[in-house]
Amino acid sequence: MSHTIREKKRLLARVRRIRGQVEAIERALSEEAECERIMHMIAGIRGSVAGLMAEVV
Repeated sequence: MSHTIREKKRLLARVRRIRGQVEAIERALSEEAECERIMHMIAGIRGSVAGLMAEVV
């Protein structure tokens, strides 16, 4: 896991972006946004998490 320590700043930035995406979904749900919009946002998070996982592995 030494590579994650070297890349800590970049990984944390990725996690913060993912957090922002999740918060956006929360707002969209609170505002009763259209299902299509929410699904699009969820797909974006899925890609972000997959990228993070690939980076850590």
